[in-house]
Amino acid sequence: MSTTDPEPLYGGAHCETASLRKQLAAHGLQVSEAMLFGLAGGISFMHLPPPPGGRGFTGGRNGPFPEFTRRMAAGVGLDVEVAVDDDPDRAWAELREELDQGRPAVVYVDLFHLPYFQATRHFGAHAIVVLGHDPQAGTVTVSDRPARPQTLTTAELAAARASAHQPFPPRHALLRADWKTARLPTEEDVRQGIRYSCRAMLHPPVPTFGLRGLDSYGAGLQHLLRSDAPALSVVEELAGAFVDFELAGTGGNAFRNLFREFLAEAAQLTGDHRLADAALLCADSAGQWARVIALLLPDWTDDFAELGAAYRAREAELLDGGPAALARAALLGERLPRLRAAAADGLGPVRERLAGELREALRAVAETERELYALLREV
Repeated sequence: MSTTDPEPLYGGAHCETASLRKQLAAHGLQVSEAMLFGLAGGISFMHLPPPPGGRGFTGGRNGPFPEFTRRMAAGVGLDVEVAVDDDPDRAWAELREELDQGRPAVVYVDLFHLPYFQATRHFGAHAIVVLGHDPQAGTVTVSDRPARPQTLTTAELAAARASAHQPFPPRHALLRADWKTARLPTEEDVRQGIRYSCRAMLHPPVPTFGLRGLDSYGAGLQHLLRSDAPALSVVEELAGAFVDFELAGTGGNAFRNLFREFLAEAAQLTGDHRLADAALLCADSAGQWARVIALLLPDWTDDFAELGAAYRAREAELLDGGPAALARAALLGERLPRLRAAAADGLGPVRERLAGELREALRAVAETERELYALLREV
């Protein structure tokens, strides 16, 4: 939906919805990030089991780039082209042409190569808005989730766009559309977004996705904690899930906060009281996800409490984005391996209790979300 006051040019809950919101705003259309999230199909659940020597990947969004991106754009009447190019010089020329015309551009990058995020692993489906470039300085100005503009050298941007690392190597992806033709979403657009989410949760393509995936993920965590897996590997799996669900651009609580806001807006747009009821159920789900997230790094020991606080403090500094804040974030990042090791040393006495409580917390999430989707599939 349109908003009375424009949202800021910087910041945002989730990289793709925030980037499209900013791009639409630059062309005169105000649509909330939550609405864009819901139009794209909103929430789901996914768990990719860990490869040998690695850790698993978990997420609460419905669909990868560019599938999610195209659905989001279609919800505001746009047929978006995802332009990819394996030639870095040609890709830069295409981006520079947009910028020279005074148009911001949405591009995809591997956030590992963004200095201001200080990432320790690769993820190439991260969207940013490039606002302009300074040919003499050899820099670009970008808008991302931090609350203020960030400056990259053109070499840093090139490395982030060219990354070949999995998952989702960006291949210099740039979004193209006739942005001025975007329109406010209709009631049918809203209902289509809900259908996308229903399909993902109720009829997932693989057993580790959707509502089935939630059940198997809870059982898997319980098994991991009760197994003879090394304590440090267990803590690293829990910490990774904590980041995936809460800190990695989800808007909080595995994207459930954003979806609740979407459902509330959708209820106003459509006048459908069932969507207002669904928003309340989604708020319940968000609260239950908050319980799961708290249990991933529980405050039952001083070391676990310190680890969770350090992750949250570091995220707050990264999202501030100022030089002093980024310096503090770097110091916190340096402490994290030691804090994980200390938490692992104290895992033994709480391991069985944590296995049981995490299993029950995820069961509660699944039960509420079954009720939520029983309602949404009738909308």
